[in-house]
Amino acid sequence: MRKFLLNMLAPLRVRDFRLLFSGQMISTLGDTFYAVALPWLILSGGHSAQDLGLVLACYGVPRVGTLLVGGALSDRMGPRRVMLLSDCARALLTGLLVVLTLSGSPVVWQLCAIAVPLGGCAGLFLPAYYAMSPEVLPGEALQAGNALNSSTIQLAIFLGSGLAGIVVARFNTTIAFAFDALTFVVSAVTLANMQRQPLPAASAETTRETDEHVSLHSTEATLWQVVRSWRLFQVAFLVVIFGNFLFYGMFEVALPTLARNQFAAGAGGYGLLLAVFGAGSLLGGLIAGGLGDLPRRGILLLALIITLAFLYAFVPFAGGLPGAALLVGCAGLTNGILTVLAFTLLQQQAPRHLLGRLLAILMVATLGLYPFSVALAGIISTHVGPQVLFPISGAMMLGAALFGWSQREIREL
Repeated sequence: MRKFLLNMLAPLRVRDFRLLFSGQMISTLGDTFYAVALPWLILSGGHSAQDLGLVLACYGVPRVGTLLVGGALSDRMGPRRVMLLSDCARALLTGLLVVLTLSGSPVVWQLCAIAVPLGGCAGLFLPAYYAMSPEVLPGEALQAGNALNSSTIQLAIFLGSGLAGIVVARFNTTIAFAFDALTFVVSAVTLANMQRQPLPAASAETTRETDEHVSLHSTEATLWQVVRSWRLFQVAFLVVIFGNFLFYGMFEVALPTLARNQFAAGAGGYGLLLAVFGAGSLLGGLIAGGLGDLPRRGILLLALIITLAFLYAFVPFAGGLPGAALLVGCAGLTNGILTVLAFTLLQQQAPRHLLGRLLAILMVATLGLYPFSVALAGIISTHVGPQVLFPISGAMMLGAALFGWSQREIREL
């Protein structure tokens, strides 16, 4: 236990990581205030659910559209600078939202005009954020650092959502937006106070360069050369595509439909399923952070994906809400461990000068599938039933994992 705790807390001994960790935890807390206040502002101001959907789309589309730009800027300018500029811009935009709410009830076009650049800044920020940890942490502390970031974000979302609901209900949305703007300022201050010198890239075994091939870790390697030759990235991309194609629809369409109809558990039952998944993810992230350096990480990651596939597949057939909650909680635990280990492996193995762009490609594959996933899940749930989505999603994840198992380079990681 002592070794576990030492591994987990090791990143907090690094000053720059403490600044990054605290700033992003506070910023995530502010994001939950925005997420609660915005729908309340729109719906209580006499606008429709369609108007809410339009504003959310004006945020979501630019967020996906700027991910690749954010990855490229992160590689060229440095992730800290991209994060800092993005936070400053978002603080100003959210502050403008505060001014609009103070002057009256904003109209939809005004909210859309703020949502578009706000979503664009979020898209620029995300790849830089995930590329930042290798800049401030030595390789042996990177896994624990990812675990701390992942777990505290889950905790901030869990606590912040309830607190934001209380603030909006008892006071008004202006206070919630003001708090969100302030958290962006706090994040920007922590980033500005970090040291300017990034850690050198971790040493990695590289292949000899020839006239025809460029080493994966050579600074001369282009994005296309790495994507074409790096098996780990190819398998990760395949798992993201196949694993997430139905995941969002399964969780946000099929799961609530299942809770309402088959389990007869209503909104409370769906909330319970989401809560146990979040708790499992939180615990799984903490466990991963204390594991330290593990042998045969490739096989472990594939085993976790296979486990996740079977857990999801049997959710509708677990005998009701208690059984489904057990499986979903175990899936959250598995997902928490998998996420931390996978991100750490990618960060350690990726060429440092391409890390932002490689992470951005995976994020586009994840977030870009969301509208297709929920739309397809809605059609299938209506005409066939929600139950079938779970084994299909599990089978797609299983197929991706088996493909990874067939790659010697992955098994030997």
